[in-house]
Amino acid sequence: MIRLVLHLLAGGSLAAGMISLAVAGDAYRPDPGRYAIHVEPSVALPYPALDKDLLLRLTYPEPREDEQHPLIIFSHGGRCSRDAYTGFADHWASHGYIVVQPAHLDSSSIEPPALRGMQMMNTAVRTRRMDLPYIIDSIGTIEALVPALRGRIDSERIVVAGHSLGGATAMAVTGVIMVDPSTGEEFGFLDARIDALLLITNPGNSPLMPDDPWRFVALPTFVATGTNDVSGLARAIKSKSVFHFPVGAQFADTPNHYLFIDDMDHYLGGLICKPRPDDTPDQDAARIINGVSVAFLNAYMKGDTNALEFLNGQQMPESVPRATLSIR
Repeated sequence: MIRLVLHLLAGGSLAAGMISLAVAGDAYRPDPGRYAIHVEPSVALPYPALDKDLLLRLTYPEPREDEQHPLIIFSHGGRCSRDAYTGFADHWASHGYIVVQPAHLDSSSIEPPALRGMQMMNTAVRTRRMDLPYIIDSIGTIEALVPALRGRIDSERIVVAGHSLGGATAMAVTGVIMVDPSTGEEFGFLDARIDALLLITNPGNSPLMPDDPWRFVALPTFVATGTNDVSGLARAIKSKSVFHFPVGAQFADTPNHYLFIDDMDHYLGGLICKPRPDDTPDQDAARIINGVSVAFLNAYMKGDTNALEFLNGQQMPESVPRATLSIR
């Protein structure tokens, strides 16, 4: 139903000029929303098929009678802490979203680490894309583990999101099919229960990925990137893409909302994933991402025509000269 409504809106059912740019600009939401939030820092979701507990951080709006909220599943960057992204999770929850953050096998949130070295990364890359659908399968179990969420998760409105390798993980369950040239194996699939894709940094900037891989996803997509959005892995390898699309693959004809922030780097100055001693956390970039990502979420998860007009207008507020918004 959500997709049908937004298809009609995007197709021109709104008269030109009906919503002014000034009003549409109000859809930019960098400030916390109206909901008080609650956090369950570590909920153990049994995962018998992989012989593990999937440790979840849950952030959700204060429960109100008979009110359901869309679900965001956020995948952390490679070898990063699930808890390094609370600024995004808390912000989204304050605007009426339930955020689930799993600790994948490579997460530094797991002590002691489940596996080490290349064995850990190889297993993590394989199981990461299994973790996300399993969370959707387990909505009923999650509600039983956290009674405050009983009946609150709207399983008809689901977003997958991620940073860096987490973004690649999210793409791998939203229809991006790529080929590992070392084996010829294709991987990736589409979970039809997912409605949108949200990427913090551009996975296509990794030397291991094809250019703009998110354009293969046939779902509304949001990408936040910037001038210095190159991962440490990319700086170390300094090579061209390793993985590629299957022969004859075509980009999908769906909206890709592309936020570009001047001087933003892959880790937002150490604010997310991997802080370094000399880093200066880029709180301003995080605030910009929060503001535009809520507009994206509201447009595609809540049918907010004001937010959709803002995104399609590709016009950032004058108070944010550092960022540009486009459709690719």
